[in-house]
Amino acid sequence: MRKLQSVIGGVLAVLAVAAEPLPLPQEAWRNQNRNELSLSEENGALQLKVEKQSRFDGSAIRTLRKLPEVPLVFCGTVSGSKPGMAYLQVKLYRDGKELNRLDSRRSRVRPGELCVEFDPKGADRIELLCRTVSASEYVGAMARFSNFRLLPEAEYRRELPPVKLVPGYEACSIELNHRRASDLDGFRCEVSFRPEGTQRWIPALPLAYQPPEKSARGSLLNLKEDTPYQLRLTVDDAGKKEVIERNFRTLSSRVPVGRTIELGPGTELPLIIRDSGAPDGYVRYTAKPGFVLDGGTAADDVIRLDQAEYVILDGLTIRGGRINGIRLDDAAHIRILNCDISGFGRIGVRRPELDGKFYEAGRALNNDAGIRIQDCRDILVERNYIHDPRGTANSWFYSHPAGPNGIFVGGTEQAVFRYNDFIGSDRHRWNDAVEGMNNGSVNGSVCRDAEIVGNYFAFGNDDGMELDGGQQNCRFLFNKSEGVLCGVSTAPCLAGPSYLVGNLFCKPGDELGFTNTAIKNNYSVAGRGKLYFLHNTMVGDWSALSSYGGKKEENEALKRIFKGYGRNNLAAVSGSLAVVGIFRAIADFDYDLLLTNQKGLIGTLQRQYNQERHGIAKPPVFVDAARGNYTLAAGSPGIGAGEPVPGLTTGAGAPSVGVLHSDLPFRPVPIHVDAARIEFAAVPAEPAEVTVTVTDPAFRSEFRIVRNAAGRFIRVTPETGTLAYGKPVKLTVSIDRSEITSARLNAGAFLIRLPDGFSRPVSVYADSTGDAALLAKDRANVIRGTTGPAEKEGTKLTADVPKAGNYYLFLRTAGPERKIPVSIDGGETSELILLGQPGPQEKWRVLGAHTYTGRPNRPIPFSAGRHTVTLRGFTGKIAGFALAEKPEELLLAPLRP
Repeated sequence: MRKLQSVIGGVLAVLAVAAEPLPLPQEAWRNQNRNELSLSEENGALQLKVEKQSRFDGSAIRTLRKLPEVPLVFCGTVSGSKPGMAYLQVKLYRDGKELNRLDSRRSRVRPGELCVEFDPKGADRIELLCRTVSASEYVGAMARFSNFRLLPEAEYRRELPPVKLVPGYEACSIELNHRRASDLDGFRCEVSFRPEGTQRWIPALPLAYQPPEKSARGSLLNLKEDTPYQLRLTVDDAGKKEVIERNFRTLSSRVPVGRTIELGPGTELPLIIRDSGAPDGYVRYTAKPGFVLDGGTAADDVIRLDQAEYVILDGLTIRGGRINGIRLDDAAHIRILNCDISGFGRIGVRRPELDGKFYEAGRALNNDAGIRIQDCRDILVERNYIHDPRGTANSWFYSHPAGPNGIFVGGTEQAVFRYNDFIGSDRHRWNDAVEGMNNGSVNGSVCRDAEIVGNYFAFGNDDGMELDGGQQNCRFLFNKSEGVLCGVSTAPCLAGPSYLVGNLFCKPGDELGFTNTAIKNNYSVAGRGKLYFLHNTMVGDWSALSSYGGKKEENEALKRIFKGYGRNNLAAVSGSLAVVGIFRAIADFDYDLLLTNQKGLIGTLQRQYNQERHGIAKPPVFVDAARGNYTLAAGSPGIGAGEPVPGLTTGAGAPSVGVLHSDLPFRPVPIHVDAARIEFAAVPAEPAEVTVTVTDPAFRSEFRIVRNAAGRFIRVTPETGTLAYGKPVKLTVSIDRSEITSARLNAGAFLIRLPDGFSRPVSVYADSTGDAALLAKDRANVIRGTTGPAEKEGTKLTADVPKAGNYYLFLRTAGPERKIPVSIDGGETSELILLGQPGPQEKWRVLGAHTYTGRPNRPIPFSAGRHTVTLRGFTGKIAGFALAEKPEELLLAPLRP
């Protein structure tokens, strides 16, 4: 074995110089799961059969050492008797510790090449893996692997076309390959475009150059659907100058339907669709009026599209699915339009003694979804209402959230999610409203050529959406995230570029009110993909942008990477902006209004980093922030203080900073609401009023009010009606006190929904923390302790525990989060962290494990009797000390004693 590894190591060293692929020897594969997986070889191919269900995916492994420190690609031809059952993986190690793991896409039934791109720099050992999914549905299935290749990334990219365009609906991806420039300074590309038949060329943002790949990529934005365009690229590539012109046409929402299938009471569920339509004749599935496809929990999915193409699911009401409402595997050219999806997923049992997640059959439940999309292409998900999963997600209070998603997506190209409402609730929180598979892989999430436009991501315990992965020409435009820990995650952006434009991130908070950052960028690897931050508005009690993350080995590399470009953003937050973490890479940020807890931030950026030369440090004035309108008011700082962005902003003069649309999330319907958010400071309270107006004389539509089953505390009248120009509709919003069961800030939303699925969401908050009866009920089992004076060895807290149990520690105190050494009854000292809702006020906070570091926050076992907790070195004021079995008992109303 050692001799064989030495030979392969030597071959790879030659390979790095010669840049020629070489098949890997078959005899070296090792079966790591002999009880669950059988391995055989046939005609030079590796075959793996799943014999038993397992918690872990099956693996055949090949180990390599002494690799050249150049980016590599591991490829193989893979197929499976069931779609999605197999994949390739690369694991990188150093000194016996795993540094990273990267996955390919999942396999199809028909053979196809799968690849994993990776950089072995910093690793002393690499494992190449052929893997099979070991879930129960794959027992007995067979996967076949052949034609293995390991080659430098530069050689792999020689197979790519010199110029590639991928038109979307309102954007177009541009890719240039086989360039010559060895660094950023050696490449320039001016981009311009024009609608066909017009004379004026419109400048656009330049392409982002990647020297290691010898490739340049970028996107045209703000295009019109179904419109022919001309593109011009003026290139200077290490002195080689050329002008490239191409024609393209954006996609159309209208496609020909060849056959319509109407579903009704006789429909057999689960509905498995394998038959395909054609480009000139899609197969459209719709339903009889009032018919509900209720899959219950008998099958994993209510509807499953298995390698189907050219299919439309239109206007369906879907309930149930043990795991998913709709599942797409290896599908292409699919449209899911105007569907109402809820009641999917598993419930499980919470296990606080493990990590607070919900478990079933010994496994934590995660990623049950309204729509699951895996390894697909050209998928349009538009105007859907996805809500009320059966289960819920755990908060970061316990550990990294796990739970249901509105959409769970991975390995998917040309994904378009437009005008959807992903609405969780206090009872049924999302993990992420839209979560990506394989975060650390270039195939993660909506990996390339995506358009995520005008969506509402509401009420989750982690991110509004995870873009994490390749993000090659991914566009996140005009969305709204509310009631989440983080607004959107780009962690990591491995290939790029990714565009975050015109989004609103507001009213943050998971189920316990914990918050993090509006735009999350940090991951274990930073990635070299470029990120554009343009015209975003970030407001509320969280931070603005986080760092890019990455290990120490990446720090030097980041200094040569153009990672971030920002213009015309508005951040008015109580937290911070990660200065060092963002500006250690090459960056260009300017014309942003930044109001954070960092005094003199703009000056620091100007002096130390040569950024924000025209930045603004004055507080913005909004039209009506209390009712969710974050458009700048006349005379506010930031009005007319931005910089025009090529290909995005239009009109004469300088744009204002912040969002580009007043009604967010953006929807292309002429309907305006005068309140995007209603807040009731107490329960009961006087009703509030929302006025809906139509701005187009030609528009007329029926509407109805819809809300989550868990949002019954919201009452809206009238619940139906007609919207027409010149006839404003006044909605009365009130709170049904009988549906308020806890002393908390109750959060929910309702939709003003049209028959075609377009909507305007209005969020509603009702503060019942002042209800003495509810508060007493919620805290009936809380054990109140006493606080002693600060002494030399620390502050001592005492509690009399009436019965043995597992309890969390809580302090009522003020100030920021902090680490505190803690010992219980004179025992071993451990470092805990004081965490709670943001804000400096005196409030209840948990004293427990810091879950962001990967440690679960488990309750502490206490026997019956008196116990002493010592806070070593803590001298701050403590207004209260308590033990509780559940965090909700104190953290839902943290300001109440």
